[in-house]
Amino acid sequence: MAAPDPERLAVWRRLLLTHAQLDRALTQAMLEERDLPLPWFEALNALQTAGGRVRVMDLAEQLSISPSSLSRQLTRMEDEGLVRRDRGADDDQRAVLMVLTREGRDTWRRANTTYQRVLRKQFFGRLADSDVAAMQRAFSKVLGTR
Repeated sequence: MAAPDPERLAVWRRLLLTHAQLDRALTQAMLEERDLPLPWFEALNALQTAGGRVRVMDLAEQLSISPSSLSRQLTRMEDEGLVRRDRGADDDQRAVLMVLTREGRDTWRRANTTYQRVLRKQFFGRLADSDVAAMQRAFSKVLGTR
C-alpha cells in the first residue's frame, strides 16, 4: 500500500483543525451568550429545519449521533421544555416524534443569531465565492453526491 500523498494528508489535517477550531468557537459562544450546549442547538436547528417535527431515528441520522446518545440528550432538552415527544401519525404509532416547543423555537431563534455571527466571523467572511465553489465540488466528491 502506497503512503498517502503528503498534500492530501495536509488538507485532511487542516480540515480536522478547522472543524475543531470552529467547534470550539461555537461551543464557547453558545455557552457564554446563550447558556446552551452546542449539541442542543444543533438538535433544535435540525428540528426547526424539519418544520418543528421529526422522527427520532431521522434526527439521529441528520445529526450523525447514535440514537441512544441522542435519546439521553433529548430527555434533558425535554426536561428544559425545549422539545416534547409525540407519537407518530395514525399509520405508524410506533414512531416517536420530537416536536419543537414554543420555548424551543424561541431558544433556537436567539441562539441562531449567535451561531450565524460566529460562522460569519470565523468562516463565511474568510471565504471568496471561488473558495466556496471549490469546497462544494471537493466535499461532493468525498461524500459521493452530485
